[in-house]
Amino acid sequence: MMQLQIQDETKSLYDPDLPDANAVLSAISCVSVQYVISPSFELAKLAFSLANKLSAPQYEESKLIPQIARQLQSQWDVILNDQICALAMTMPGNDTSH
Repeated sequence: MMQLQIQDETKSLYDPDLPDANAVLSAISCVSVQYVISPSFELAKLAFSLANKLSAPQYEESKLIPQIARQLQSQWDVILNDQICALAMTMPGNDTSH
């Protein structure tokens, strides 16, 4: 049962629209540039999702890909958490001046 669940999770990481690791890395690069131009929660979430996809077994074209995936996941996790904190600070009713 647990192994079936793990297989389902790894299958859901693979995106047939992004057929290989180069495509995923290109997508991450494009999203990263857009994030630099105009940072947003949605772009951070998308980049984090793409970094997660890169960890799918189907993209393990070399030993370097899983290392890159882990590094990107870590970096985008920090950025995504920063965006979440920024959004929380701007939400109505979150008055930190008292």
